[in-house]
Amino acid sequence: RSLILGVHARGKKLAEGISLDDLAKRTAGLSGADLKNLVNEAAILAARRGLAEITDDEVNDAADRVIAGLAGRAAADSASKRLIAYHEAGHALVSTLLPDHDPVNKVTLIPRGEARGLTWFT
Repeated sequence: RSLILGVHARGKKLAEGISLDDLAKRTAGLSGADLKNLVNEAAILAARRGLAEITDDEVNDAADRVIAGLAGRAAADSASKRLIAYHEAGHALVSTLLPDHDPVNKVTLIPRGEARGLTWFT
C-alpha cells in the first residue's frame, strides 16, 4: 500500500514528516483507486488553503473524506452532542482496555456519511 501511495504522490510536494508507511497502515482495505483519490484530495485541499506543500492536516482531512464521506452538519443541541460524545468515548475506552486492539487515532463528533461521530483506529 505504501508503494501505491508513493506512485500517486509522485510529483506532489509533501511536507517533511509525512510518512506514507503510516498512511498505508491507516488505509487498510482501500483500493488503489481510493489511495489515488486520497492523495489527489490532499493536493486539492492544500491548493485551496494556499499551501505550497501537502501537510498532515490535508492528508488527515482527505483520509476522513475518502474513507467516511463528506462532513455533514454537527448536532444542533447539546443533548445530542453529549450523547454522541459518550458513544464515541465508549468506543475509545473499550478499545483501549482490550489487550490486542488497535490504538485510537482520532475521535470526532463531526458527522460523515451516515455516522454521527467516528472513532478512528490505526
